[in-house]
Amino acid sequence: MWSCEEEAAANADDALDSRDTSRSRKLAFRLLACGIPTTLGLVLLLALLVAQERLVIDPETHWPKLQWPPTYLEEPGHEITGHRYLYDPVLGWRNIPNWKATSLGRPLTINSKGLRDGEHPYVAADGFSRILVLGDSYAWGYGVADDEIFTEVLESRLQFRTPKWDVVNTAVSGWGTDQAFLYLTQEGFKYSPSVVVLAFFLPNDPDNNVSSLQYGLNKPVFMNADLELENTPVPLPGKVKSERKSELNRIGLTLAILKEMAKQCSRRDCQFVIMKFGRFLNLDDPRLPSWEVRLESELESLHPLFYLDLDEKFLERKITLDQLVVGNDDGHWNAFGHQVTAEILREFLFENGLLNAKQ
Repeated sequence: MWSCEEEAAANADDALDSRDTSRSRKLAFRLLACGIPTTLGLVLLLALLVAQERLVIDPETHWPKLQWPPTYLEEPGHEITGHRYLYDPVLGWRNIPNWKATSLGRPLTINSKGLRDGEHPYVAADGFSRILVLGDSYAWGYGVADDEIFTEVLESRLQFRTPKWDVVNTAVSGWGTDQAFLYLTQEGFKYSPSVVVLAFFLPNDPDNNVSSLQYGLNKPVFMNADLELENTPVPLPGKVKSERKSELNRIGLTLAILKEMAKQCSRRDCQFVIMKFGRFLNLDDPRLPSWEVRLESELESLHPLFYLDLDEKFLERKITLDQLVVGNDDGHWNAFGHQVTAEILREFLFENGLLNAKQ
């Protein structure tokens, strides 16, 4: 039997326990009452940032990062082609990372680094060397499926060689030689290529290079032979400044850019190939013969530099314009055109010893 004093003490302890339990319950309730809305708010905020593409995964570090909301661009005729691009303050525009669409109804896939290609980490796998391709809509694969582009065909035909080869397609539709050069120095060399191939479209690349406007879109422009860059940051869409023109003529500026590309490749011990084409579209174009003569005469003295005249190779093989573009009536290569280009390029690389490049 408890004494009165012991019973009173026990009752007091029970009361304290009851108050402690009540306080714990209130504290837990308050935490839940505050925590659940806070957690839900954070989840909704993260979902909103992801939906607005302000929270993304960095393709280099694979960690989340915040960025300004992206601005998209559409080329003239996009309602037919289905092509869209991402505004870039240095390049003007580039491919949209992780984007899937169609190019004139054919599969169009952009990887996490903004290339129309499979995934390529910056560091090549052991035993692999790399060919990096620069260019415009032809190299990008305008109007053909992903696996029909000449870069994909070339890679498949090199898979049994030693060393093994990755072919990295960095082309963007509409780019001039100037934008390709800026991309090469800004990001392309991160892939440590053994060979750099510039797909050079003679009929309009020189024109693209001398102006700050192309296809109604703003772009950077080199003003002189020292490659002083203007119109950067590139104005946002809808904020068109007056068009800036280079002080050099189209061929003079193009040569200055090509020479600097060759120099940058030489410094990094990679081979530079200019794959010229475009005369196949119109053999009677009065501008092109004089442009070709000047380009070839001045580039001939540059070493190391390799010059592939794709138009001449088409003629040697008696390949007609219709064979190259039928079904893709805007003048871009069809799947057959890409296959032929891949084979001609493969032969050229082999004959010039470029497929034996060091890893």
